Amino acid sequence: MDDVKSELEVKIVFLPSNTTSLLQPMDQGVIAAFKAYYLRQSLQEMIRQMDTFGASLKEYRKDYNILKAIYNIKMIWEEVTVSYMKGEWHKI
Repeated sequence: MDDVKSELEVKIVFLPSNTTSLLQPMDQGVIAAFKAYYLRQSLQEMIRQMDTFGASLKEYRKDYNILKAIYNIKMIWEEVTVSYMKGEWHKI
């Protein structure tokens, strides 16, 4: 986790009004994919910890914190491909 940057670059873009109904299907697809990636990553990490350190599920959950969640989110976002996002945008 040493490669996690301490500074984040954030870009805010204001969308035109009345675009929610157009963006919602794309948004739902991206959220569903993200949840699936997150679940897979979390389960893989849990199994890895249990196999490597012999930790129980209770110990793993007790040790899991916001920093680890953010690290997992970073890893998951890197898995989302440009072609997937383009496919979602084409649904609009």
